[in-house]
Amino acid sequence: MIALTGNLLLSFALLSSIATLIFAKIPAINAHKKYKFACLFGIFQFLFILFSYFLLTYGFVVSDFSLVTVWQNSEIQKPLIYKITGVWGNHEGSMLLWLLILSICLFFIIKYDGKIPKRVQLNTIAIQTSIIFAFLLFILFTSNPFALQLPIPIDGVGLNTLLQDPGLIIHPPLLYIGYVGYSVLFSYSVAIMLENKLTDNWARWIEKWAYISWTALTLGICIGSWWAYYELGWGGWWFWDPVENASLLPWITGTALIHSLLNYKSTGQHRDWTLLLSILTFSFSLIGTFLVRSGILTSVHSFASDPQRGLWILIILSFFIFFSLFIFLRNLQKESEKKDFVFLRRGTFILINNYLLMVSVVVIFFGMMYPLLLEAITGDRITVGPKYFNIVIAPLVILIAILMPIGPNLSWKDNWTQFAVKRLMISFVITIFLIIAMQLVIYENADAFHLLLISLAVWIFIASIVDLLPRNLSEFRIEFSGLKRKNLPITGSRITHMAFGIMLFGIIYASAYSENKDLKMNLGDKIQIDKFELQYDGFGTHIGENYDDLQINFSLIKDDKKIANMTPAKRFFRKSGDITTEASIQKYYFDHMYITVGEVQEQFIYASVSYKPFVRFIWLGGFLMAFGVLFKTLFRSKIFGTTNA
Repeated sequence: MIALTGNLLLSFALLSSIATLIFAKIPAINAHKKYKFACLFGIFQFLFILFSYFLLTYGFVVSDFSLVTVWQNSEIQKPLIYKITGVWGNHEGSMLLWLLILSICLFFIIKYDGKIPKRVQLNTIAIQTSIIFAFLLFILFTSNPFALQLPIPIDGVGLNTLLQDPGLIIHPPLLYIGYVGYSVLFSYSVAIMLENKLTDNWARWIEKWAYISWTALTLGICIGSWWAYYELGWGGWWFWDPVENASLLPWITGTALIHSLLNYKSTGQHRDWTLLLSILTFSFSLIGTFLVRSGILTSVHSFASDPQRGLWILIILSFFIFFSLFIFLRNLQKESEKKDFVFLRRGTFILINNYLLMVSVVVIFFGMMYPLLLEAITGDRITVGPKYFNIVIAPLVILIAILMPIGPNLSWKDNWTQFAVKRLMISFVITIFLIIAMQLVIYENADAFHLLLISLAVWIFIASIVDLLPRNLSEFRIEFSGLKRKNLPITGSRITHMAFGIMLFGIIYASAYSENKDLKMNLGDKIQIDKFELQYDGFGTHIGENYDDLQINFSLIKDDKKIANMTPAKRFFRKSGDITTEASIQKYYFDHMYITVGEVQEQFIYASVSYKPFVRFIWLGGFLMAFGVLFKTLFRSKIFGTTNA
């Protein structure tokens, strides 16, 4: 019954999308009726897809193993939370979630963007519906989550053991909100170009979607990084995995898009560049989906390895990318924009920043695709590892970090001001003082390269704080009343920049100054790592809902005092028989002590122990970046005034 109803709902959603396209583009009736019926059937799409998603979730909760998807990815003894979130822990269910978020975006376009001119709105609805229609066909014909099987098995195969983790609850939905949110910017941008005339307000229409999508994608990447850090047992936060890179590409182009929108709204320049970034950002979201679903990349994140599915997605992404680029090229401005080039202007620095970001996109994309192209041409298989990415990205990060504190202090129209120079000098002097102090107290043996990167990270942080000081610097106080009236969006921007400095500091410091030891330990043995001692105390057991843990007990000692118990584990899943390694992480201010265990014998164990200083800054910075953009979005309203930040 669930299978039949689910397929009917998806079929009705497909028919509704066809009706939406017809009414959005039919020339025979007036604009008011077209808009009314297009919106009505657009809402029907959303409701049918929503009910089908709830129905699949119900199938997982009640363990309806007549559904192939439920049987392959669930089991009777699986905890309820993972039955619910396991809906998107597989290819079919995750694509249905992708489709649901697409339809939710369409619903918000219809419900909350009604002030936009009707012709633009109808074009936007038509393009968004076209994307929904394409993915409905993809799901129905290649990835049907309601596929039926007979006879019905007694129990299911079970969810991938690595996915039975709290990270599954929030990481994929946030990533999908980011990916799919960019479809709205794509739809609006193409719809605007189809009118052959851009209004002055088009950038404001898509700005909120740029902020929302970027925030969701940032949070999704940060949570995914933390998940991999503690779950995979490698102790790393970024592996330059191909699928990680696939999520990074739209994040980078989305970052460039936010800055380009700000530049266009403030100066009216680089319209075409801003529209192109809207297209490219969603295009990279589609490309990432293709790489994950096609199986052409080997990754711990890959969902599927069915060439037919990959071909479908390749057709979908090719159509939308080439269609949008054709519309873009057709609508390039015939007359050149007015460009009174002045180097020391904020718009110029934003443009340089955008170019650096796009160079990073090119080198990352090349590193992802080169092994595939080489294998297709020669049959040789190679791997492009972290060393390549670190080498090529580092110079770009340095340049971006140098420019980041300078740009916000420049004017949109004028040249240098005395006030801007004063603020930069203050931040520079404070940075030098802090670096000297840190060099003497914390890391007296720092090498020049890492010291340079750490200095840039500190400069970004300090400059962002100094930027919020009042113009009358002699008073050295923040005028909170003025801040409320005028500068809240600017505050959000500075929080984001400050957070990037925090994250960069954490990445460099933890990478350069962490300490790692792989060793054999007998019962009662102690090891020294940094300023801590670690003692092996034996092992015990813990019984979970659908797993059993062999816990290895350690005492963490500092200054001859025990400060914590640490219990890494070997986890045995009863249904699948899989064994996973569970890390133990002890927080110490902004540092981590990190332990995983390999072979376990009665008299000895093999353990991997790491001390990671300031590693928590990585995720603190990532979450603060998202908060800064969200803060800016919330306060860009008439209550506080709209400013260009």
